[in-house]
Amino acid sequence: MNGSPIVVLDIGTAKVLCMVGEQQPDDKLKILGMGSSPCRGLRRSSIIDMPKVVDAITTAVTEAGRSAGLKITGAYMGMAGESVSVHTSHSTVAISGTSTPIDDNDVQRGLAATEQAMPAGNAIVLHRFIQSYAVDGEYVQNPLWLHGNKLEIETLSILAARQSCTTLQRAAEEAGVEIAGFIHETVAAASALISPDEREMGVALLDIGAGTSDLAIFHGQLRHLAEIPFGGDDLTKDLSVVLSMSPREAEQLKQLHGYVCSRPEGADQNISFNTTAGRPHSISHHQLKEIIEARQQEIFEFVRQELERNSYGKKLAAGLILTGGGAMLENIAQLGEEVLGVPVRLGSTQEMLTAPGMEDPQYAAAIGLIRFALDEEAHEAAMAPVPQSGRKFLDKLARIFSFM
Repeated sequence: MNGSPIVVLDIGTAKVLCMVGEQQPDDKLKILGMGSSPCRGLRRSSIIDMPKVVDAITTAVTEAGRSAGLKITGAYMGMAGESVSVHTSHSTVAISGTSTPIDDNDVQRGLAATEQAMPAGNAIVLHRFIQSYAVDGEYVQNPLWLHGNKLEIETLSILAARQSCTTLQRAAEEAGVEIAGFIHETVAAASALISPDEREMGVALLDIGAGTSDLAIFHGQLRHLAEIPFGGDDLTKDLSVVLSMSPREAEQLKQLHGYVCSRPEGADQNISFNTTAGRPHSISHHQLKEIIEARQQEIFEFVRQELERNSYGKKLAAGLILTGGGAMLENIAQLGEEVLGVPVRLGSTQEMLTAPGMEDPQYAAAIGLIRFALDEEAHEAAMAPVPQSGRKFLDKLARIFSFM
């Protein structure tokens, strides 16, 4: 029997995407409907024009509901960008005598102690991942049923600014959508793109959005999360400035003719366009490539520095996976391998039943949000509650949908 459908909102700098999916009896994910709308009400993941964001959410939700045959009144929302931060906490708890093995109560006391070690501030915890256990100073994979006097736990928590969550929630509510919970988008995308074997081997995920790019490193668990302050829009802005053309036409030029690395046939042929002053101009494919590649290489250089700063960044046996709209640039994986020195591939979602084209990297975050919401009981870290509510998310699912 199929479970209840799940609705998610992926609010990006360039567009708002609403997607509806449900889990099939064979555990495959079926996408029931999708809607999208351009959005210029955000700058690097921060709302700068609330009415524009509300209009974009309304349009995307209406389109998704129509295609899925549902009236959508609630959704899970993805979080990313400058409002997100990470914090590592460490706790030590005493065990009552070596004759009694460590049980779940001891582990829960240790986890509670890590929460108390969190810095005071106006932030909420999106997810928490256990980094390590140690019994009497010796690292163990699982402390249950072991004997010792002292249990140590280290956790990595993903935090989001409460004000950002409240603002996004308000935008959704103005569009008639109740937010059931917040999920970090890169963590969610990983659930749809990274296999268990790749996690154990060591792998990184780079989500290239319009305004920013998010890097996550996995080695068993999530080990590191960082934001790169550049994204696909920066490539577009470079073209717009250098070629004196409008951002809209620069984006079209990038999508139609943009590439990096290898020269395709006809690379010396010219591309004609008009400048903002209305003057005719032309540029060769090779010159266009040089402009685009300079910025894309800079993004990868930032990634390389992040990998070098983290010990797990040097243990990527499974390489790096690219996702997000910016990952659709031709030959981008080849450039990534040249700069980073690790295997790089485009992410591809698996175990899905959907229309052709949904495997594109630009949809990975939304698909991952659905997968994460469906599998949340299997995840170590629960999703963050909306700011003014502590209710469990699954208790709210029955009120999310009103079938047509």
